Amino acid sequence: MATKGKMRTAGYALVFFLSSALISAYLWILYAKVDIHGVVHTAWDASANAFRLGRNTHLVPAGAVTTGPNTMNPRYDPTEPPRERFFDWTVERADLAPDGVTRLMYTINGQFPGPIMQVTEGDTVVVKVRNHIFDNYTVPPAPMSSKLYDVHAKDTDRKFTIHWHGLSMRGMQVMDGASAFTSCALTPGDEYTYRFVVRPEDVGTHWYHSHVGTSRADGLWGMLIVHAREDERKVLKERAPTFDTHWDEEVAISVGDHFHDMGPESLARYVSRWLQKAEPVPENALINGKHVFSCEHSRLSGVPCPAGDADEVGEYSSFHFRPDRAYRLRLVNVGSLADITFSVDGHTMTVIEADGTLVEPLRVHRIPIAPGQRYSVILHKEPTTKADRMWMRAEMSHECFQYTNPVMELESKAIVAYDGRPPAWEDDETHQLFPLRLRSNRAKVSEYVYSNGATLKLPDTKAWSPNVTDAAIPTEPCHDLEPDTLVPLIPDPAPELRLDQGDKREFIYVTVPILEKYGIVPMGFMNGSTWRPYGQRGRDRQPLLHRISHANSTSVRDWYSTDVADPMHELIASPHPSKPVVFELVINNQDDSPHPFHLHGHKFWVMQTGEIDPAYGGYDYYEDVGQVYPLDRRMKRDTVVVPMMGHAVIRWVADNPGVWAFHCHMLVHLASGMAMAIVEQPALLQANPPVPSVCKL
Repeated sequence: MATKGKMRTAGYALVFFLSSALISAYLWILYAKVDIHGVVHTAWDASANAFRLGRNTHLVPAGAVTTGPNTMNPRYDPTEPPRERFFDWTVERADLAPDGVTRLMYTINGQFPGPIMQVTEGDTVVVKVRNHIFDNYTVPPAPMSSKLYDVHAKDTDRKFTIHWHGLSMRGMQVMDGASAFTSCALTPGDEYTYRFVVRPEDVGTHWYHSHVGTSRADGLWGMLIVHAREDERKVLKERAPTFDTHWDEEVAISVGDHFHDMGPESLARYVSRWLQKAEPVPENALINGKHVFSCEHSRLSGVPCPAGDADEVGEYSSFHFRPDRAYRLRLVNVGSLADITFSVDGHTMTVIEADGTLVEPLRVHRIPIAPGQRYSVILHKEPTTKADRMWMRAEMSHECFQYTNPVMELESKAIVAYDGRPPAWEDDETHQLFPLRLRSNRAKVSEYVYSNGATLKLPDTKAWSPNVTDAAIPTEPCHDLEPDTLVPLIPDPAPELRLDQGDKREFIYVTVPILEKYGIVPMGFMNGSTWRPYGQRGRDRQPLLHRISHANSTSVRDWYSTDVADPMHELIASPHPSKPVVFELVINNQDDSPHPFHLHGHKFWVMQTGEIDPAYGGYDYYEDVGQVYPLDRRMKRDTVVVPMMGHAVIRWVADNPGVWAFHCHMLVHLASGMAMAIVEQPALLQANPPVPSVCKL
């Protein structure tokens, strides 16, 4: 018996060894086959291309803290009377090198990231968008076992919609920009005009992005700031007088993971048998669309470097502050997979906003940000910090990756310099500043050289020690800030749930099974349903909003599309047919990955989050169903992390008639089906349909 046991153990070890060897071999082949044609630019070549784009499309206001598409206008006046703000966009694709490695990226008016939008509550926003994706890129053949075209129909990469992440779209459901939920996608040659009003509930740090396929991972996004008409500094001073929450200037900062492969290629590997359910791991992370890429890691691992023989390529973003001014940093995680921990060496931060909700000030050294989440922080240079140049850091939470990418840059950095403003030159006619791009970026040097000869020394500061902790910072990776540490600044108690008076509770079970029915590859499921935006033979389905608005029934079972290959490709919940009720959603995560869930059309109160419990996702129906949660001091936001094998309980008032997507914001999970629809007050939609029966651009 002992001999048999040893043989069995040896057999298991051999299987494990062979599986690991196959995955390692596949990864080596994957990265070895990277097309490096045109990858190895000098920094000047890559930057010169970006500079030519900038010269034609992006003017930087004098006195700006930073340069690039995320540059906020320091002279923006939110006290102006409400007005119409018009934006004219053309979406294309171009070869760009955000981290020095050239790849195909989506651009808006030639820019990546897309241009920042600054609007004020009460404004009417008009965005005219054209799809000019006419390039000759074709998605490479997927691995033999891949089910890519089951979840990503042919030519999906040439389509897009624009979703305004964080806006309620109250009374303007069709403008939400969620393909198959409220909108049909723009195909090459199409043109569409989004028109909506931003309301007081929309004030905050937000962003916009494509909601079709994987184009969000490939650059089709930008930042969106909705300013309050009342000065938020005054509100904070009145309600939190003991905290230092003053700022003189605002700075928009995007952080997020970055892949060297196109999104459909990464998705094709995920929905195959190759990665054994492991999500594709990025090569880099970017701050405001930039970072450097080093070949050190790949040389140590023996994997060919996508940057060829160069030691380092790319460019750091830089932020130029004045010592006598205070700064509000508006942070967005635009990534498609990785949680990001944000910090600035030698600085602490006071958190004042999360997902558009002002919060009681919270002092931290670093802050975790999940994909889709946003925060505002006031930056404080510590008295003991003597350096005038230091690193800003955006570190990916690699603990939640399921394999090691041998060429990955785990941490993205940017330069913070207390020297007034970025090197730039002023246009004689407009008196506006144009950014100067780096002329050279030699490996292992201590300074950057700009095209006018100006230099910028690189920082030599160290990150905060892991021993420096904050009570609000989670001890486990890929979690939100600790429960109860984020509290709305302006009291906004959660409503009671009165099931006996028509309120409603739904239970959602999240899994990523590998089923024979779907080719033995991972798919995202919610309550046994895996969402698809396509009908039979890959046709775009009529959006749910259009179907429901012209249906003859308010019953969920009568809304399902007849053009769906599998009836379990739509999961729909409807709180009430005709009146606003309190709706509670219990999300049980039975997967071994955390999931940042985002709700369209609303903010919700986070009533509870729970930790690991393999059996129930942490929520025990028999013990917890009668639980009465505290209603005061519940955080209100639109994106929450549901811990691995854990749960979250969220609650909102379903008072926004429409069809609202609820989904995981990790892109491969969303693309493989981890989504559902919340349909609010369908009888009102049918009484006065907001859209035609057939979606038309």
